[in-house]
Amino acid sequence: MLLLALGVSACRDRDILTFSFASMAEVHAAGADARDIPKSIPEGAHDIRAAHDPDSHRRWGLFDFGPNDAEALRAMLKPEEVSLAGVECDIPGRIEWWPVILRGPVNAEQATLAGLRAYRSREGDLLFVVHWRQGRAYYWGN
Repeated sequence: MLLLALGVSACRDRDILTFSFASMAEVHAAGADARDIPKSIPEGAHDIRAAHDPDSHRRWGLFDFGPNDAEALRAMLKPEEVSLAGVECDIPGRIEWWPVILRGPVNAEQATLAGLRAYRSREGDLLFVVHWRQGRAYYWGN
């Protein structure tokens, strides 16, 4: 029974679509839709990675941003920080670019010590985890 469950899970994970873009200009040129990349990500975002499950609303992504884009990023997030205590990120193992610290049950204390801050998006139901000093943001949602 366990092998069957693992096999079904592995098959489901193979259907995950992944994308990589150097810049938001590439995102626009490729015609990526909101399932791929949230439309309000700052125009200066770069080194963008995204993944989504075409059979559900599950999606994950990350991007880098410069100091000039920090305010645009803040504008797309609710102003209050949220706790990562009790948060779990159910990300398929084949998405190798996702950081270990945000896989499975998130250790809120370790994430905070690593400089990560969590926010809810103003639009949609995405959780953003941002490292403001490094200029990197991660997001996911169902």
